Amino acid sequence: MKYILSFIAITLFFSGCGDSSTEHAHADEAGAIDVMLPENPVSVVDGVTVVEMTGNDRMKFNLESFVVPAGGQVRLTFHNRGKMPKAAMGHNVVFLSADADSGVFATAAAAARDHDYIPVGFDDQIVAHTKLLGPGESDTIEFTVPMQAGDYEYLCSFPAHMFAGMRGVMKVE
Repeated sequence: MKYILSFIAITLFFSGCGDSSTEHAHADEAGAIDVMLPENPVSVVDGVTVVEMTGNDRMKFNLESFVVPAGGQVRLTFHNRGKMPKAAMGHNVVFLSADADSGVFATAAAAARDHDYIPVGFDDQIVAHTKLLGPGESDTIEFTVPMQAGDYEYLCSFPAHMFAGMRGVMKVE
C-alpha cells in the first residue's frame, strides 16, 4: 500500500510540473510535431504587432495581456492546441470594444451556436475575431487597433470558456 501511495504522489507531482507560459514544439501520440511558436509570442515586424496566440483543452490562452499602439496594426495567428472535438471544445479569440460588457457578450454568445458563438446584434462591440477552431486548426486575422487608449478585453466565446478563464487584455497605449 505504501508503494501505491508513493506512486500516486509522484505521478501527481510530475503531472503538475509541466505547465509553463512558454510554448515549445510538442509531439502528439502519432509523433506529429505541433507548430513551433516563438519564445516571445508578441513582436513588432515592419510596424505591425505580430501576436502568436494559442488556446487549449484547459481553456487557457498562452497570453493574459499584450500592449499595442493606438491606431496600429495587429496580425494575430491563433492556434487551437487542444485535442477535443470542435463541437465540445472549440476555441476562438474575440476582441471586444473598451466599453463592452464581456459577461453580457459571453452570455449572448453561448446562445449563438448557429453563428459559431458570435452573437448577432453585437457587431458594434467587436473589434475583431478569429474563426471558431477545432483541434490542430489555426486562423490568422489582421485588424487596426482602435485610436482610443484603454484596455480591450479578448475572450473565447465558446460557451463558458470566458468564465473558466479564457480571457485576456489588449492594452492600447
